[in-house]
Amino acid sequence: MSTTHVQSLPNVRGRMSYTEFGEGKRRRAHLENGTDRIAAQMGDAASRGDFIVYCEGQRHRHPNAVNEGYELRISWATDELDPSKADDIQRGMEYAYTLCHELAPDSMCWVTMHVDGEGGCVHAHATIANHDARTGQVINKGDTSLYAPRVKAVNDELSRACGFQVLGADREMSLWEQKRETFQPDSFDRRLGDRVAGARDRSGTLDEFRRNLGLSGVTLKETSKTDRKTGEVTTGWSYKAVDEWGPKRRTRKRRASNLADDLTREGIEAYFEAKQHELEAQQQDAPAPEVLPDVPETVAPEERPSTDSAIDVYDLDRAYVSEMASDLQKAHIHRSREEGKPFMDERYRQIVEARKHPDEQLAKLREDVDAARRGFHASKEARDTLQHPCPGLLAGMHVFAKAGCNARDPVSRMMADMTAMMLRMMIQEALAEERRRQREEAERRVYESRKSMWDAEKRLKAAEKALSDEDEREVKAHAKTMQARYARARSVSPSTPRSADKGKQFGE
Repeated sequence: MSTTHVQSLPNVRGRMSYTEFGEGKRRRAHLENGTDRIAAQMGDAASRGDFIVYCEGQRHRHPNAVNEGYELRISWATDELDPSKADDIQRGMEYAYTLCHELAPDSMCWVTMHVDGEGGCVHAHATIANHDARTGQVINKGDTSLYAPRVKAVNDELSRACGFQVLGADREMSLWEQKRETFQPDSFDRRLGDRVAGARDRSGTLDEFRRNLGLSGVTLKETSKTDRKTGEVTTGWSYKAVDEWGPKRRTRKRRASNLADDLTREGIEAYFEAKQHELEAQQQDAPAPEVLPDVPETVAPEERPSTDSAIDVYDLDRAYVSEMASDLQKAHIHRSREEGKPFMDERYRQIVEARKHPDEQLAKLREDVDAARRGFHASKEARDTLQHPCPGLLAGMHVFAKAGCNARDPVSRMMADMTAMMLRMMIQEALAEERRRQREEAERRVYESRKSMWDAEKRLKAAEKALSDEDEREVKAHAKTMQARYARARSVSPSTPRSADKGKQFGE
């Protein structure tokens, strides 16, 4: 297993001098004796000095760049690379060179190997020039940034490919069955983990798991984080529930990784993937049932009288929509004046047209009601169909009941009967669940279509009531006008009683 560390180098020459001679007394000793501390070295330049000159030249090419290069240190344990073996040192040097070009494919590098560290381990100092030959830019731009998480991830992947051990790869996945004992029996973490594990065990798919979590009073929160440098998106789960057993009733939250690894997003998805693979394997291994000719026909379901016949009792009569159109016209004018807009627009012309032709508007309302009723009855018939047994289920039950008849010995017949019974139970459960789901969906459609039909009838009734009020208002207005005319006529020429001049002739 290897560890990595990244360090920026404003001055490559000074760092390369350290990797060659060291510092302090060790440096002076090497310079006096004409030796160095290099165990092995290799790179993309002709020599060590040429690589230093190249990095300094690129500094002039990128005057705004802070660093001339980067140093990547890689260290191996003594049980993986032996510092006394030249082959192990060579292997580590080739690995460090490959890792540099995995991280920065188009940048020159130079690898220096040491075995004289404090721990006595084989370690590499890999210097990478801060210049990308393909893009002409510095390498800390875009997706080639040398930051610690990416270096660690690439190092782990390359270690597996090259046969090295990976740090932390052998850690076993924690399971809730074992980890739940580490929590107190009355603690919030244990109760929350039991709820999540119970919802998972009762579910067959990830969507069903989410629904069962909600039924258990647990809220699943999914948090996504985007790395600013690489754009990589990581998603984590946390569970939230009400703590009703603590000293104070409150809502608390726990990260899934703090409970157990098999309750995290990756653990839950792996659980349902394994469950799906097991189900597919069982279906492939199950013997195909022999189709028998004497499959009983299903009896057609008896027709039942509609329990919603009261819905069709409401009959439509002729009415008027003038009052409704008048109110809409007044409201439209008032709103347009408040907004400072002219009210003579397309909507105003539609309202005036509806007021002039109330019968056409009534016909449209009747069409809406009829369409809503047809949709309701269609969805209701679909729901009623699902109430009856499925013909395929009856046929399958009959086939599996006959599955063991052709067996020759008792043991074979017993095994065939047991297989048929298990398959029968599985099919019954699957079909029952499918019928339940379809029935719920049909009932939902019935309720929606019934709501649409009732809304249409409410609109029609409101129009009829408004038109009826309009008729009554017009009658009252007419009577009031006639009374006013009669009162005016009497005030202008009051009538004379006939009994006063009963004995006189005309002109007398």
